[in-house]
Amino acid sequence: MMTYTLPDLSYDYSALEPHISARIMELHHSKHHQAYVTGANAALDAMA
Repeated sequence: MMTYTLPDLSYDYSALEPHISARIMELHHSKHHQAYVTGANAALDAMA
């Protein structure tokens, strides 16, 4: 069965500073976006 994975960003977390801090980028990528991937995989498991 297919599963989703969180891809690495093609740029550093600090690449958008000073507009978006590296800390916020890391939080959103490693926590929030990972939660979406985890949820999508859980939904796929539930449908299997």
